Amino acid sequence: MNSTLPVSHHYVDIPDGRLHRLEYPGTGPPLVCVHGVTGTGWVWHDVADHLADVASIHAVDMRGHGDSLWSPTHDYSTASQVEALAAHIDDVGLDGVNLCGASWGALVALEYAAANPQRVTRLIIVDIEPSFGVSPTDVPPRPQWFDTFADVEAWLADNQPDAPASAIAAMANGSFRGADGGKIVARHDPFLYEQWPFRDGDHWPALSKVACPTLLVHATATFVQADAMERMAELINNSQLVQLEQSTHVVPLDRPADLSNTIRDFLAANPS
Repeated sequence: MNSTLPVSHHYVDIPDGRLHRLEYPGTGPPLVCVHGVTGTGWVWHDVADHLADVASIHAVDMRGHGDSLWSPTHDYSTASQVEALAAHIDDVGLDGVNLCGASWGALVALEYAAANPQRVTRLIIVDIEPSFGVSPTDVPPRPQWFDTFADVEAWLADNQPDAPASAIAAMANGSFRGADGGKIVARHDPFLYEQWPFRDGDHWPALSKVACPTLLVHATATFVQADAMERMAELINNSQLVQLEQSTHVVPLDRPADLSNTIRDFLAANPS
């Protein structure tokens, strides 16, 4: 596994700012990947390395995350994230795209696929429920700063105990930055310490509108309910559900090899 892949940075201008994505090296067709809340495109680092012979990973930074725009009005609704994803996909320039999302990013990918069935060739939904029934302000506490990047890596490794060192290092160095006073902070809008805008959404109606082959991945060591994902698989035509044993919720970081093997098998079984 490479310690740090040679990524390229791409930007898309939209009316209220600029969006950013990472493009990892690969020889296969593009696979556009969307991270979860408080993440960045760096969470896909090791997945991109594992899949480099079958896909080139285009990993977006969602609005409010990484090097994409931070909205002065905190406009981070799932609908606004879908619009941002559409801008990235238009910029990639494909008539049909393979699309993958994890957590909140999976809801964004789902809604895009439901609204644009002619544009999505294959869809991958990683560890999410279509609704939660909790307030957007019901946000679990997280440290807002660290003294060193080593402290960041230790915190990430504590929360994703099986994550490879290469994935932890890429996430720490790409998704955190130095700040005033010598502290290390996450590369996302601090507003996301207070609200997670997707938590009161209802995305069940989108499932029956998906028209492409779909892979659903459920992590067994997570808060996401298995029966919810089983119901999702029932509502999407031509779908399959795979359980990833022992994985925590941030699957691309915690179990990149297992996730990549699952994606590889899915792509091979459903050629575009």
